[in-house]
Amino acid sequence: MLGQIRKDIKPLLRKIAKIISVIPITANQFTFLAIPLSGVAAYFLATENYLYGLIFVIFSILIDLLDGSFAEAKKQKSFFGNYLDALVDKMVEAIIYFGLAFNYPLLAFLCFSTTMLNSYAKPRVALVIETDNHDWPAIGDRADRLLLLIIGLLITNFITIQNIDIVQITLGIITIITFFGFIQRILYAKKLIKKALREDKILPYLKK
Repeated sequence: MLGQIRKDIKPLLRKIAKIISVIPITANQFTFLAIPLSGVAAYFLATENYLYGLIFVIFSILIDLLDGSFAEAKKQKSFFGNYLDALVDKMVEAIIYFGLAFNYPLLAFLCFSTTMLNSYAKPRVALVIETDNHDWPAIGDRADRLLLLIIGLLITNFITIQNIDIVQITLGIITIITFFGFIQRILYAKKLIKKALREDKILPYLKK
């Protein structure tokens, strides 16, 4: 989802990136900006200041949306930068859930645990067969999780619902959807591995 949004607004992102590319930092340093921003978000989430928490969660997402275009504008696009971006994404999520854990320890733990399981289910299959990012089930991916969190924080800030903890409900929904996505990816991986076995495309080191 986040990838599709990035594609849809690519021209706008390039214009913004061109303007801010005068900032004297490298593309990888720009990617790392999401970490302190998520740290500030975590602080506000931990102190139940959900409005500022929401704002800084959005800021950290904007860095993720812009970093590729920023790298292009700086002429610093690289495969390592792409790899680093994915790692920073996980760090950002971990920090945000850490902030939420102060008030929702169990749910934050479940959200982060299912996030890690969901994320690992896809790259792990690449140690068995040759595969890529194409056509993998995307339910409960990072974009879904962050969008749900943003919606939950928006409702918490601007709509009063008596005796209902919207953040708690939001974290529960994120956990369920992410776990469902994890199971979906396991089933898809099983399908890919069966196909690779039929076509004798299992990675060579496993045939020894």
